[in-house]
Amino acid sequence: MEIVDTHAHLDMPEFQSDLPDVLQRAAEAGVGRIICVGTTLDSSRLCVQLARRYPGRVFAAVGIHPNYCAEADAGDFEQVETAASLPEVVAVGETGLDLHHSYSSPEVQADYLRRHIQLSLSAGKPLIIHARKADEHVLRILGERAQMLHGVRHCFDGSAQTAARYLDLGICLGFGGAITQPGRKKLKAAALMVPASRLLVETDCPYVMPARQPGSRNEPALITHAVQALAGLRGVSSDEIASITTRNAVRLFFGGA
Repeated sequence: MEIVDTHAHLDMPEFQSDLPDVLQRAAEAGVGRIICVGTTLDSSRLCVQLARRYPGRVFAAVGIHPNYCAEADAGDFEQVETAASLPEVVAVGETGLDLHHSYSSPEVQADYLRRHIQLSLSAGKPLIIHARKADEHVLRILGERAQMLHGVRHCFDGSAQTAARYLDLGICLGFGGAITQPGRKKLKAAALMVPASRLLVETDCPYVMPARQPGSRNEPALITHAVQALAGLRGVSSDEIASITTRNAVRLFFGGA
């Protein structure tokens, strides 16, 4: 069983002391590839460095998270644009809108989202989308483009109706720790209606711990809990979910390789 963790933050301080052990546990759990997702210019650079240090296992996404747009210096996004052409970089983002926090104004966030969308299209690399209390606004901006987009609404936590609107735009949906939590009826209904060809799994580590797990730091090895939860919901085996989501991740991020 091979699994691709399509969204991790291995560049975070939580992993500085034991990253080799984290990667070893991931490999033992069947996680063959991990996408390390940038949130600032410096974070994006660290993701690229990790991809170079662990070739074939860690890959990078470069972008400026909506919560950090207001902190970005003049020229930061231009450097992200340059980094997007690197062979270690398989995606653009994460980007989007976060209306839960108020670190950056909605107008600044929207401007950066549009920049990332254009970069995704020009670089020919998929978009990683963050939306917190903001799906309606994100969908409206994504819909401004006539052409079909390619990417993932990561850490999906919405309804089946919201999921359908992302699917109509060409966007895949990433499921992580939230799908393992008790209740969450709307989210689980969404996970049931998503076509198998558009399912992805992720950890968003070190955040979003799976339900009933000790400790507070998530890591790629724990992605198996999301796989098992999706399997139970959809009435198939964990191996089938692993196979489906890996095939989808390979097609989206690695050009089918």
